[in-house]
Amino acid sequence: MFAFLKKKKIDPRAALKGVLGEYDLPSFSAVVLDVMREIRSERGSAASVARILQGDPGMSVRLLKLVNSAAFGSSRKTESVQQAVAMLGMAQVESLVLSIGIQTALPTSPAPGFDAKRFWRAAARRASAAQGFAALLHPATRSQSFTASLLQDMAVPMLVDSRGREYGRLLEAWHLGGESLEIAEKQELGCHHGEVASWLCNEWELPENLAEAIGGHHGDPSMACPPAVRIVAHLREEEGHLGLEELVSVARGDFGVGSEVCQDVVSAAFERADELAKLFV
Repeated sequence: MFAFLKKKKIDPRAALKGVLGEYDLPSFSAVVLDVMREIRSERGSAASVARILQGDPGMSVRLLKLVNSAAFGSSRKTESVQQAVAMLGMAQVESLVLSIGIQTALPTSPAPGFDAKRFWRAAARRASAAQGFAALLHPATRSQSFTASLLQDMAVPMLVDSRGREYGRLLEAWHLGGESLEIAEKQELGCHHGEVASWLCNEWELPENLAEAIGGHHGDPSMACPPAVRIVAHLREEEGHLGLEELVSVARGDFGVGSEVCQDVVSAAFERADELAKLFV
């Protein structure tokens, strides 16, 4: 169990059952599990990870498209999985494979308050913007910030799938510019989607630093969450209520990022995100 969950005295499995009931958690494909296992093995190497990825043409293609997307801004096109693994390093490859694996595993059926295309567009915008803010505030965490911001709302599709209209009405109110989603969730469910996602990370044995960043993206001071992830957490899905004012307020007030800089980062991120979102829908 993650250290931060032990400190909070939370049993993640029991907590998940409490909020999701008997819902069957999505499972990862064999290639995702094999890559995770190989990366964490003492004998794991870039060559062995590349060989596993090459065994799944679909994953290989999606990984290369992601690496070559505008979100990564590489000046040279990556032509092969081996080249991608060597260029990115094991930690970032793990993050991207997990991102693809989780996106593939999550439910996508439309429901009240939930539209998969809109959901992943917002996730791509957060991830792209997080890269920009991380480059300004803490460059060493750009990869972690990208992945945590892309996946910070990953519990939402499962909450929709397991709790139906009960949860859907919270989403609908949020999309219309209502109070923050996590406050509404706390009142209705006793927890918010970030907490649920951190419990999922524990069940799926994801990296603890990723779980803590996802779980703390709404400002829990007891959890180590990169500033960039906290800043972009204020971006919403609905075009008429994007949450840009809240984002600028937090970036300026808590981290000293000026309004014009925020606008530049977000504008550039939204342009990159259009291409990125297509890879996740």
